[in-house]
Amino acid sequence: MDNSEAYYGNDSLRVGNGRSCAHTSEQNGLVECRHRHVVETGLTLFARSSLPQRFWYLAFETAVYLINRLPSRVSSNKAPFEQVFKRKPDYSFLRVFGCQCFPYLCPYNHHKIEFRSTPCVFPGYSLVHHGYRCFDPSSDRIYIARHVRFNKHVFPYQPFTNPTTTIHSSLHLDIS
Repeated sequence: MDNSEAYYGNDSLRVGNGRSCAHTSEQNGLVECRHRHVVETGLTLFARSSLPQRFWYLAFETAVYLINRLPSRVSSNKAPFEQVFKRKPDYSFLRVFGCQCFPYLCPYNHHKIEFRSTPCVFPGYSLVHHGYRCFDPSSDRIYIARHVRFNKHVFPYQPFTNPTTTIHSSLHLDIS
């Protein structure tokens, strides 16, 4: 830490700490390395999804969520999640960040004739529920839903690409 007053209360909590010189990140190598990992992962998620700038924090929350579930060589190939909760993380819950999703919205509906779902974007995982965040661009609202269908091949905020090019190149058949 760099002599910030925010950390002076740690003495009463019996938290040991060392002080580093201001603006010398090399004195705090391990933390800086972890911080860089979070930043690079978050920026990669954010760039791939092309989400609007205001959702940058969701990319970084998702980066931390994913990193905590990655096995680490330092801890005998155990994920930080496994070290804390004494059970392996559930990888079947993971989805592609920024892809199109369709949450089950009946609990949010006020009338029976409302649609049960709407196209949304997946901006990450709920930090307090066992569910997915689903951003609805048409209403500018984020839903938390457990029952969601994902289309991992469609990224609503990606620049438009011509689908006919990919269809023709993948369906090229040589008929003789």
